[in-house]
Amino acid sequence: MAKKLRYALIGCGGCGVGKHLTAYAMYPDNVELYGVYDILPAKATAAAEKYGVAHIFDTLDALLADPKIDVVSIATPNAFHAPYAIAAVQAGKHVHVEKPIALNAREAQAIVDAKNASGKKVMVALNNRFTESSQFARQYLQEGHLGEIYHARCGWRRRRGFPMHGSWFADKAQSGGGPLIDLGVHFFDLTLFLMGFPAPISVTASTYNKISAPTKKDQSTAKALFGGADLKGFSDVEDFAAGFVKLETGASVAFEFSWASNIAAEVNYFELLGTRGGMSMYDGKLRIFATAGGSLVDVAPLVQNTSGWGENETRHFIACINNDTPPLSPPEDAVKMMRIIDAIYASSASGHEVVTG
Repeated sequence: MAKKLRYALIGCGGCGVGKHLTAYAMYPDNVELYGVYDILPAKATAAAEKYGVAHIFDTLDALLADPKIDVVSIATPNAFHAPYAIAAVQAGKHVHVEKPIALNAREAQAIVDAKNASGKKVMVALNNRFTESSQFARQYLQEGHLGEIYHARCGWRRRRGFPMHGSWFADKAQSGGGPLIDLGVHFFDLTLFLMGFPAPISVTASTYNKISAPTKKDQSTAKALFGGADLKGFSDVEDFAAGFVKLETGASVAFEFSWASNIAAEVNYFELLGTRGGMSMYDGKLRIFATAGGSLVDVAPLVQNTSGWGENETRHFIACINNDTPPLSPPEDAVKMMRIIDAIYASSASGHEVVTG
């Protein structure tokens, strides 16, 4: 049996505790919950007490200097993902880093370089890659049932779903962007993952901040639109992003992501158009569109997502470390994703297509 991994959490907010610490606690035979750290000590203390974690670290440096720690999760505001991940692998830790991997492609590549130099493993916390539906879809595509995928659509559109308005999510210096970098990395990544992750050639895109950036004079209206939320400060990130990406394979992807838009209801989805068939997933419901017996047929696979928020990805990363195998969501893919996101923001800012290949 592989040795029990000593685990530490960096960032004890909702995602850090609700996803990472909760998931690692599900595997007590494989993992010892060794330590926690947060810039706000009270959060670290609360997490440690809830899960029986033995060590509460006062500083990040103290945590990384502890030679007993084998693996860490990084669940901090986005701006700290790259510096913390680089420091962690340089300190000899395996790293499970929340999405997005970094603020931009340059930072993402720096993580890859540090990982390669260290010999440690880095996995990006893209939980949608690990659902049962996504794994079925990937296998179905790899078996060639849909033929050549030549176009895709993906999106995650919310009517009103701004995460903690006024927090770091709304501050571009800390977040890197709005729903594109928050929600887009999920379903854009999943779509490209299913397509074999071809590199982008060009991007044409627009981003908007029309609803979630209230001014002082319309605070009361804005509070009503956001369900009475206390809108602290102002957002300098987009609330809607849309565009079109051409890929090196000749395929293309259209996308839409929003935290706030005047639509009927929230929806997340991907659609794949292939030469032999098509596939879609709307709000977790997978459908296949094909022909059989001379007729058009719709197929609803009997596959259900039964795991929790981070259970599948965490179990997978534990196995990768113990078996010395590559993770299913490597940082190299995240570099490609961040190049696309960088190009989307650049295209919106310039008003022109951005060539990436």
